[in-house]
Amino acid sequence: MIRRRLWVLALASAWWIRSASFVGPARGVHGHPSGPGLARAVELEVEVEVGAKEEPKEAKAVVEEVLAGVSVAFSLLSKALACSAIVGTGPLVGLWSCVALGLASIAGMRPGVVAGSAAVVVVPLGGFVAQNGAHGLALVPLVVTLAALLQLCAGVLGLARAVDLVSKEVLAGFLNALGLALLVSQLGAMATPQAAGLALICAALTQLLPSAPVPSSLVGLAVACGVGVALHFDVPTLAEKAKDPVAFAGGLAALPHFQLPQLPSIDDISIALPCAVSIAFIALLETLLAARVVDDRKCEELCTFFYDESGELVITPDGEAAPVDVPTSTVLSLAAGNGLSVLFGGFGGCGLVPQTVLNLNSGGGGPISVGSYAVSMVLFAVVLAPIVGQISVPALAGIMVAVSLDTMQFGPTRDAFKAAIANEDARMRFGVLVATAVLCYQVDFAVGIVSGVLLDRATSPGGIFANTQEAR
Repeated sequence: MIRRRLWVLALASAWWIRSASFVGPARGVHGHPSGPGLARAVELEVEVEVGAKEEPKEAKAVVEEVLAGVSVAFSLLSKALACSAIVGTGPLVGLWSCVALGLASIAGMRPGVVAGSAAVVVVPLGGFVAQNGAHGLALVPLVVTLAALLQLCAGVLGLARAVDLVSKEVLAGFLNALGLALLVSQLGAMATPQAAGLALICAALTQLLPSAPVPSSLVGLAVACGVGVALHFDVPTLAEKAKDPVAFAGGLAALPHFQLPQLPSIDDISIALPCAVSIAFIALLETLLAARVVDDRKCEELCTFFYDESGELVITPDGEAAPVDVPTSTVLSLAAGNGLSVLFGGFGGCGLVPQTVLNLNSGGGGPISVGSYAVSMVLFAVVLAPIVGQISVPALAGIMVAVSLDTMQFGPTRDAFKAAIANEDARMRFGVLVATAVLCYQVDFAVGIVSGVLLDRATSPGGIFANTQEAR
């Protein structure tokens, strides 16, 4: 009887040990894994450790994206107020235009691109209002609506592929002109020694400090504002720039009013259409170029088109066609943002290269940073308005000074110049860069870009100038 029990106990022990080697790690001396279960135990521990390391990294990336959006929102505050003043609307209209475009950007715009109130849009609108008076101001929603419809048609027809015509020389020339124009536009905010000092403090900290974990632009803005308050500098604030005592009062009164556009007459359409065409064209150009800037900075090719041996367009290098390419979805998103802006009384905008550069430099680059930027704008207007109104304008100008320096293509321009000294073909490429920059800065950005593309095509192999050179 005892012997039978011993046999049963031995068989049960053997079965348990065999099962344990498959089900879980066998326990050796002092309870540590041993035998076949050891490898699996080590694998489980490694997986846990890797997962524990990945979660903080993901959380850190989210925090960086959110802070990048906040930094972009601060940089656009002064610009949004200035755009509102140019058009002749209320001071917060430009801010709500930024919100509308930011929300629409999440849906389909190239990740990383920041869209909002833009000088290239409001300057033609301001001229339109000045030319037509009060009636012109009433027609601003119609102008923006027509521009949004034109952008929608451009997206549906696939005209976004025209961005493939913009070479790296044309893009560099455009960015050089844009950076210089942005730098010059900030000089007015640095007219006094005190204002210039605050701007330089903010710009220096933005350039020199690391972008993580807190964007250097936010640190620079906080330090510059703190220095101004501590030393009692007499510099203008955002509330003073708005010239409206209730602009930064906050509360529900700051929310925009939903309004449907009225059915226009033929005469109104004929008046508004020329301005709408101009706005739609330049807005498309700057938005697509902002997308190209993100591609270059992130070493991606989302906005690059590829062609097969027969010259047929394919969306991806491996030939797999996508339903909607990124440039087209970017244009459609821009049209939706401008249309949404009209519904909330705004005047639209486009993709912004300087703010896109700031977003990337601050650790952004995805939809989270753009969403954070839009939400921050809402909080600035409704909840934090009294505090935001006390931010000094020169400190914000310092951020834009740093952004202008990052926008200008010093390295590519220097390399193109060095290559032009020794090579005649490179000399022609450098000429395209210089001509684009001069025309963009001195004449108009749309004129400069189109002229640069035409000149680039003429000097490329098979072009008019190239054939003339070969004949010589």
